[in-house]
Amino acid sequence: MQINFHPDHFYDIIRKEGHLYVRLQAIHENSPIEGTDMPLLIDTGAYITVLNRGTARTCGFDKLPKKPAYIRGFSGKEPADLVYIQGLRILDKIMTNVSVLIPHAMNSIDPDTKTKRPFQEVLGLNVLEYFDYFISSSKDKLYMKWNPKPRPYNKALACGEIYTIKPGF
Repeated sequence: MQINFHPDHFYDIIRKEGHLYVRLQAIHENSPIEGTDMPLLIDTGAYITVLNRGTARTCGFDKLPKKPAYIRGFSGKEPADLVYIQGLRILDKIMTNVSVLIPHAMNSIDPDTKTKRPFQEVLGLNVLEYFDYFISSSKDKLYMKWNPKPRPYNKALACGEIYTIKPGF
């Protein structure tokens, strides 16, 4: 299958400490019209998107209705809240009702060094599965194209509606 990406359908990748990050905009009640900028670790091995508690507070997501949950990772099992944020701006789309986990703790313990590290903010498959995407490490780009027929891995945690942004929005 060949996927053709429009030249404008990409994000620059930020490299930091051996990881790849992309900047997306969170849409919330008090956000500027363009949204609140946040760098997210691109993690194709993580099903769900994770926001750290600091970002959640800044955006007011910590005040949204929540369900108890856990984050399982290299540092073990951490308590978290499952919330559905108002939106993420991706290219010319706004994804609404996006499921994210917000860990209770501000830091995790690195299993190798036993030191505290802030929780990474992670862009998970629950967002990426709505797009055909390609990561070009040679060009430091994340190419994305809207997938009109996504197949959510877990329908209970799937994202909600996706709207095209009209000119002048």
